[in-house]
Amino acid sequence: MTDEIVIDPMEGEKPPRTWDFFLTIFLLLLLLVLTGIFVVSGFGMGLSVLGCAEAGAGCNGTVISAGRLLAIFGTPIIGLAGFVTTIVFIARRKLSFLVALIACLASVGVFLLGSWLVDLAVPAG
Repeated sequence: MTDEIVIDPMEGEKPPRTWDFFLTIFLLLLLLVLTGIFVVSGFGMGLSVLGCAEAGAGCNGTVISAGRLLAIFGTPIIGLAGFVTTIVFIARRKLSFLVALIACLASVGVFLLGSWLVDLAVPAG
């Protein structure tokens, strides 16, 4: 008989947490839906410049463009980064729902910042 040491590869890994996995999947789906809604709404922000057609309206085109670009391109970038980071956390069996939750909140925050910039640049009339 030989004295062989058998190492179980699953010995050092943490057991999977089903509640974390399912909550993370739900939050990732929510992130995808929010990203789609925010991109479509960002394209709709172009309608806010219709009030700028009047002479002397005092609109700031640069701020409007920055707000629209932030809403259209900022939310998908945050969504993609959050999605990839969450998948890495799932693969490493770390607590991953927090990453997806933070990505959802950051996406909402970036969209609100972009829409605030557009509202700031178009005077109420």
